[in-house]
Amino acid sequence: MPYKDITYDNGFTERIYYNTTPSEEAELFTNMSGVKSFPSANHRAALKERRLLKDQEYPRNGDG
Repeated sequence: MPYKDITYDNGFTERIYYNTTPSEEAELFTNMSGVKSFPSANHRAALKERRLLKDQEYPRNGDG
């Protein structure tokens, strides 16, 4: 993955990548974001469903 470093007079250095493939670009964004992965929507939906089922098993009423 070729890149070019540009250093400005104030000392700031900017790295510009070019001619990157889509897979290289995805890897670059993954490394820059610092986030390994996000929980999938299916996982979150399953947790919500489990909570609903748990509440149905043990109904809470105001009688006692």
